[in-house]
Amino acid sequence: MRTRPPAILSALALVLVLAGCTAPEAAPPAPTETSAGELRTVSSIAVVGDSMSVGMSACGTRDACPAASWALGTDPAVSSIRERLVSAEGGAEIEPLSLARPGAVVADRVTAVEKAKGKAADLVLVAVGTNNVCTSSMDKVTPVDEFGQTYRELLETIRAGVPDAPIVATSLPDIRQLWEAGRSDSTIVRLWNESPSCRTLLGDADSDAAADEARRDSVMETWAGYNAAIIEACAGVSACTTDDGAISRISFSLDDISTADHFHPSASGQAKVAEAAWPAVQKALGG
Repeated sequence: MRTRPPAILSALALVLVLAGCTAPEAAPPAPTETSAGELRTVSSIAVVGDSMSVGMSACGTRDACPAASWALGTDPAVSSIRERLVSAEGGAEIEPLSLARPGAVVADRVTAVEKAKGKAADLVLVAVGTNNVCTSSMDKVTPVDEFGQTYRELLETIRAGVPDAPIVATSLPDIRQLWEAGRSDSTIVRLWNESPSCRTLLGDADSDAAADEARRDSVMETWAGYNAAIIEACAGVSACTTDDGAISRISFSLDDISTADHFHPSASGQAKVAEAAWPAVQKALGG
């Protein structure tokens, strides 16, 4: 009988509240078939992340909907990493541990992990960084070098807390697709222009002026730098696996973006994130 590795991390910073989350009509993506014997045993899974990992706006309102989270959700239409592992474990219960919150940046997740000692996790998913570049103004964007250093610190802090748990560090989704998908819709553009969120990319959303194009190009250059920094940081930490840019290559349509805020992934968008991250999780667990 396989024994689980010792682990000490995370606190349940977010209670998974399922009420009010309605499953969309789209059929769930079929999880990759993997025998339980092929994967390392997981009885608890933690996610260190931001609003995407709490399912923000994924259930038709501007609220968190943890049931639709790509990482820890229970909505069968999303087929989260947790649910895929439950299936791989033959239906065994897997405890969800969340260190994700809306608006999180890499530096504050270091602090959150440091404060969350004493809880167990057999697998840690890390999905954070978008808010470091998707900010209220260009002068608040985290430089790539600083981002890389802080991200490495985050992974090392996790590793210190869970010496034996595999870490999966995911790439950041292509946020320019958000702008490209919605810029032709006058209602969406108006809402973006009225919102203080992600002004670096979505400010003056309908403008093709050279300065606005240059600003968006700068955002995406930084985004690419972050994704490279994630790979480099993960390579320097034991038992850390990346998704090799799989999430950054997801093609999102308007259907994959929440109609509640036209900013966060919808349930179908969350499903695409889970599908893209799953091979890295399998690899991390020996599958």
